[in-house]
Amino acid sequence: MTSPISPRDVSPIQIQGLTLEEAMMKMQLDRADGLEVQLKDYMQRVSDGNGEIAGMNKLLTDLRSLRPSGDAADQRANLGSSQQAGRDLCQRIKDAGLTMPTGLDEVSEAGTGIYSAKQKTFDVWAEELKGKIDAKANSQQMDMLRLQGMSNKRNEVFEIMTNLVKKMSEARATILANFR
Repeated sequence: MTSPISPRDVSPIQIQGLTLEEAMMKMQLDRADGLEVQLKDYMQRVSDGNGEIAGMNKLLTDLRSLRPSGDAADQRANLGSSQQAGRDLCQRIKDAGLTMPTGLDEVSEAGTGIYSAKQKTFDVWAEELKGKIDAKANSQQMDMLRLQGMSNKRNEVFEIMTNLVKKMSEARATILANFR
């Protein structure tokens, strides 16, 4: 992440030969450019996070739709309608960092040749996913607050530039009026 440009980042060579107004405008424009880069980075981060949450929600929906009905915790259900669909879902589960059970509860291709898991495994995965979604959503809220703060700083920079131009214009008008 980059930091905004501060007055100490503008070298004397960069402002040499400029009027006070031009030098101040250059510093503020450089600061605005730095904030613009930061804003783009944060917006991309927020967008990526939203994509992650959408993917986890999709996985959660898929798992809930495949979960065996009833109360038999040891009842098994396939992870897909075909061998490839089962493998794909199993890979998505692993990619999401969900716990893969071992021993008697192991996810396996035995019997039908399609990955299957027990009902209690589906329930554990759903709870883990809900926790991951909540954690990511909280992180997203913090990123949105930072994004809002940076946007406010950027707006302040442009407000300062506008005020600077207005003050310099008023000063020139006063000087010209004094000559008359």
